[in-house]
Amino acid sequence: MRTSSIIVLLVSIFFTSMQSFAQTAEEKLYQSLHTLTSLSANFFQQVVDSEGEIIQEAKGIFELKKPGRFRWHYDPPYSQQIIADGKNLWLFDLELAQATVQPIEQALGSAPIILLTDLKPLSEDFDIRDMPESFGLEWVALVPKVQDTEFYRIEIGMDGNVIREMKLHDHFDQKTIIRFSEVNTSANLPDTRFNFSIPEGVDVIGSPR
Repeated sequence: MRTSSIIVLLVSIFFTSMQSFAQTAEEKLYQSLHTLTSLSANFFQQVVDSEGEIIQEAKGIFELKKPGRFRWHYDPPYSQQIIADGKNLWLFDLELAQATVQPIEQALGSAPIILLTDLKPLSEDFDIRDMPESFGLEWVALVPKVQDTEFYRIEIGMDGNVIREMKLHDHFDQKTIIRFSEVNTSANLPDTRFNFSIPEGVDVIGSPR
């Protein structure tokens, strides 16, 4: 799996809780930044090539707790975990017996980190556009203003106030599709849930804060 893509996927955890038709797409997303404090969900992930062929599938669990904590865990046969403990971002590959760690601000960069910290409006880093309804979902598109990111467009599909699907378009004409189920926006997640303990025999690249 492409671990660099996972950070951008965090966009998918935000919910639109206001139902007014006068509300813009940006206002809906920005409201979500302030109302969502924790989340747990199952995910199913597909990568589709430019011809529409599925080239990769995976599933797992996603958990988040503000500020700055999340866990993205792939089920077997994949063996990757991405864990943010509030200070550090850990990328753990069980098969390689290797863990990489960086300060979370350095690892995530400016655009994704605002989705965890609420530091500034989304409009500073994204053009936010309403899209037509499709397959029973309301859609919003996020287009990064700086196009040196891995994904040039992120589409978020909402069912009421719940994110159900997102599509991430990259510069290789591939599309990553994420579908969420069993979403819980009031999950009681202790901080210790996001601690990473280095297993015996695992090589660590980098130094935690």
